[in-house]
Amino acid sequence: MIRNIDVKTSRRAYASPLRDQQADATRRRILDALVRTMANGVAGLSIPAVAREAGVSVPTIYRHFGSKQGLVDALSPYVAAKGGLMPDKLPETLAEFEPMARQMFRNLAGMDLTLRAAMASELGQQMRRATMPRRLGMIREVIGRFAPDVPEGERDRLANLALILMSTPSFHAYKDFLGLGPDASAELVSWALGTLIEGAHHRVAEGEVSR
Repeated sequence: MIRNIDVKTSRRAYASPLRDQQADATRRRILDALVRTMANGVAGLSIPAVAREAGVSVPTIYRHFGSKQGLVDALSPYVAAKGGLMPDKLPETLAEFEPMARQMFRNLAGMDLTLRAAMASELGQQMRRATMPRRLGMIREVIGRFAPDVPEGERDRLANLALILMSTPSFHAYKDFLGLGPDASAELVSWALGTLIEGAHHRVAEGEVSR
């Protein structure tokens, strides 16, 4: 009796790397299907439509993501990783900023057409708006590293401008209106941000803003 109970407990505690790999592959399969569904111009998120595209059952999607919102929440980090839109490490100094921007812009230029169409969809725009506070928070952290002696209000302004300078629409504007590639765009953004930070330091030094 005791031995049988021990065996059952051991089986419950057993972790299967293969099962974990299969679950991860299924999650990626579902998220890829969601991206394709979005790229096809579907206005809203339909779990049955995603299930059909992924070749899985509707309960399988709920088992892996819990809810429709859970699926949407999982999409943003997946897209960021798949498109290379999030750096592995945030820059500590302004000198480290340009290489990060260069790689991000290169990834944007080489983004898969399906992923690009998905991000331009209505749901893609909703996802961008939902993740904007987190993105802005990261940029504020970076600006705080670059200009720790600048007052918080000034740093917030710098972060707001940096968010616009680094955005996808701005990158397309650099390309379409100025004829700049990823590297030249990154250099321009880095110069602009450095100039803005220098101006903020000057305002503090001249007493135009209080510390």
